[in-house]
Formats: sequence, structure tokens, C-alpha cells
Amino acid sequence: MPEHIWLRPAPAHGGVGRPAEWSRTQIIDAALAVADRDGLPAVTTRRVARELGTGPASLYRHVATRADMIDLMVDAALSEYETPAVTGDWRTDIVAEHLHRLRYLRSRPWIVDAVQERPHIGPAAIRLLEHTLEQLRHHPCSGQTKLEAVGVLSGMIQTYLRNERPGKGVLDKEFVRARTELFTRAARDGTHPRLAEVIAEVAGTSDESADDQLARVLGLVLDGLLRPRSS
Repeated sequence: MPEHIWLRPAPAHGGVGRPAEWSRTQIIDAALAVADRDGLPAVTTRRVARELGTGPASLYRHVATRADMIDLMVDAALSEYETPAVTGDWRTDIVAEHLHRLRYLRSRPWIVDAVQERPHIGPAAIRLLEHTLEQLRHHPCSGQTKLEAVGVLSGMIQTYLRNERPGKGVLDKEFVRARTELFTRAARDGTHPRLAEVIAEVAGTSDESADDQLARVLGLVLDGLLRPRSS
């Protein structure tokens, strides 16, 4: 197996032989354009080469495999993400940052597909981790607990994004209509009394948006994961 791209030396710009026709930055910019326009499955060496008006062989000096390309694409996309201003309240800031990140990822849903296909460990991801840990620097819990909390929240965001896509998930109008109808029938048929109780309790009691609900749940999860342990 080849060494991970982030552990390899950067490709040399000079040296013997014909100079590379394209830079790594140009190649990844072209790959990003394909992904933003047509999604992650469209990103292949051949397709990116066509985007540049060249042949696949001209890309191999900088991007040897599709896995390399995905790693570089995700890092480039996350490098464009700007974290929101902080207030100094760690709970508020971490919840707000993850909601802010979710909204950025909505604009580039292929990133979630890429991370699911190949977890990201590049420089941009490390920068985001450092940002979150900075908000927790005064929290008394252990470093291991902090890392676990970050992992859980990141997983929640990714799951939420995968499940909400219109036409494919819980934001799809037909799915919402069918779920509402099936839950209503189940609550009325007398065989699901606990479901009927819950539906009766929550009906009309909340005007939370989906994002507000997620923010509230993220906060509750943080409270549980980072609860001070009794000695």
C-alpha cells in the first residue's frame, strides 16, 4: 500500500525530465469544479483531465490515485471554511460552530460523501479539531473525553446531512408526507399506545426549526459527554 498522501514529501517543482503541465492546485481546482457541479461520483482522473483539456497521464505526477485526489479535494474545500466568531462560552461556541459547519457542508454535499468514503485526516481537518479543542481548553475533562465528544458531534452532523437531502432523505416532501400518514395511522389503530402518547404530547407544542432542534440536541449531547466525573 502506498504511504498516505499527507505523509509523503510534496512533489518537487524542478528536477530532471519534462516539467509537469499542470500544478497540483490546478488539478484539485478542476476536481472541485466537477464535484461542486456533478457530485463526487463524477470525479475521476479521466473526467478531471477532460476538465483541464488534457489526458489522464498528465495528472499522475501530482495525483497518482483517486484516493489522493479525494484527500486533496476535501482538504482544499475545508480550507475555505471559516469558523464563526466565538463568545467565550464553550458550550455555546461549539454548538454554534457545528451548526455553522453543517450549513457550509450543505453547500457542498459531496464533502460528506467523500468523508464517508474516506475519512479525512488532512491539515484542514486538524485545524478544525484544534479550533474546537481551543474552546475546551479550560474544561476539566480529560483529553480523551474531549476527542470522543468531538468525534460524536462530527458524526451527528454527517448523519444529519446524509439523512436530510431532498429526494433522498427526511427533507424529501414525499417522505415527510408518508411518515406523517403512517405515524398517524399507527397511533390511531390502538396497537401502538406509546407512539400515540408521544404524538399526542408533541403535537403543536413546538415551533422549532430543524436546525434549532439539532442545536438543542447537540448541546444536550455535549452536556452528557462532558459531564464532570465524580471522584
